[in-house]
Amino acid sequence: MNIIFNNVKFYYSDPYVPVFDGISFEIDTKWRAGFIGRNGTGKTTILNLIRGELKPVGGTISVPEKMYYFPYEIGDKNVIVREAILASVAPFRKWERRMEELLKRGDERDLQEYAEILDMYEKHEGYTIQSKIEKEIVRMGMDEAILRENFANLSGGEQTKVMILSLFLRKGEYPLIDEPTNHLDIEGREIVAEYLSKKEGFLLVSHDRYFLDICTDHIVSLNKGGLRVNKGNFSEWKYNMELEIEYETRRDRNLKRQIKSMERAANRFRRWSFRIEKTKIGAGDKGAIGAASARMMKKAISTEKRKKRNVQEKKKLLKNKEKKRKLKLKTESLAPDILLSVTNLSLGYGERTVIEDFSLILKKGDRIAITGKNGSGKTTLIRAILGELKPIEGIIYKPSYISLTFARQIPEWEKVYLKDIVKSREVDLSNFRNILASMGIKGDIFERPISTFSLGEQKKVEMAFSFVKPSNIYVWDEPLNYIDLFSREQIEEVILRYQPTMLFVEHDRYFIEKIATNIINLDV
Repeated sequence: MNIIFNNVKFYYSDPYVPVFDGISFEIDTKWRAGFIGRNGTGKTTILNLIRGELKPVGGTISVPEKMYYFPYEIGDKNVIVREAILASVAPFRKWERRMEELLKRGDERDLQEYAEILDMYEKHEGYTIQSKIEKEIVRMGMDEAILRENFANLSGGEQTKVMILSLFLRKGEYPLIDEPTNHLDIEGREIVAEYLSKKEGFLLVSHDRYFLDICTDHIVSLNKGGLRVNKGNFSEWKYNMELEIEYETRRDRNLKRQIKSMERAANRFRRWSFRIEKTKIGAGDKGAIGAASARMMKKAISTEKRKKRNVQEKKKLLKNKEKKRKLKLKTESLAPDILLSVTNLSLGYGERTVIEDFSLILKKGDRIAITGKNGSGKTTLIRAILGELKPIEGIIYKPSYISLTFARQIPEWEKVYLKDIVKSREVDLSNFRNILASMGIKGDIFERPISTFSLGEQKKVEMAFSFVKPSNIYVWDEPLNYIDLFSREQIEEVILRYQPTMLFVEHDRYFIEKIATNIINLDV
């Protein structure tokens, strides 16, 4: 059974926020479908409509009977991984205990219940689930030994991998996967993407372009002009979308010229018709003159009709074209060649050393990407550079007059409303509003409590503080988490245009390849 939306209308009522007005589409549940769109366009709303968490105001929705959503809550995190997976797939242990009890009693009614539970147990492949779990763990690039570890002790990336593989062990359920890459490092993203590329049937929300390219065969895009479905991965979708917009842009220009030409022609025919009519007075053959006047007026009316058809066609064009407002990045021009130096640095917590004998030099114009597996010390290094963590050994030197702007991995808010944060940080409100608008965030965000912000909105606000003040060095810790791919491209463009000096941690391979002048891998 496919996912079918037929003329679906939806709005939030308190307060009133319109979202969709007659949206229709169909998704084959055998597709490896990627779901993309700007933050705030309604992707989460659509997922919640599919899940039944929300009900449409109008229209109809047809969906598979059973679906499972990622991320989901693990009931008891203080169990070994094997038990956490089993519990998320089906209540195997509960069934096993109950069947054992029923067999011990053994009367007719007990045996009837035993047969019913056994049927469910077999349908969910209870006798082979253990071996299936072991195979899926290996396919996800993990060692079988992890099955004996406590789930609560796993890293965020390891927990993500375990939860995703559990989705595909559930029988007859369709996975809805919402932004799985946020806790995964570069290697983890590639492993999960390769894993998903071997599976059949899921809907995946992601903003990681490389990830989408590996594991999807269809793209569902929520655009300005509505929702559309295209065959192929992200790069194919982008190529076709750019071709379409290029064609529509040329057609739009041609129609503008034709409309102006037709307006001039129609006015000219009307003027001629009026002049011819005036010559009737005192003329000999008034019939011939009237016929000529009518022909001119008919031409004017015909030209006007053609112009209206062109205007209607023009209205249908470029509905999906993003009106990109260019971001600006204010860099401080007066600076020495070397802005930051780190020499023989060792960092750690208590008796645990995370980074040992590390050195780097950040020169003016450098954009250094710090990469490595989760836990390799990327955020620890940034904390030390910011002065938040004292080194065990080594020297970090930055001239006192060099300004540094930091964007946090997880934003920290000291106020309830954004306008109060802007005021407390002495930021130009008008400029800040323009930056947010360029990133697709509406002005009403200033009137809402920060607790109502989506994760994408939070990250864009955090990034906007980086753009609003001049700086010598920009230090960004995973700046792209939760940010839509259109804004990612905007950020790439502004960096390449202004060439700032940067030190950043990021797991988006496309971003690193496009932006970084040098890469330091902490795993090496």
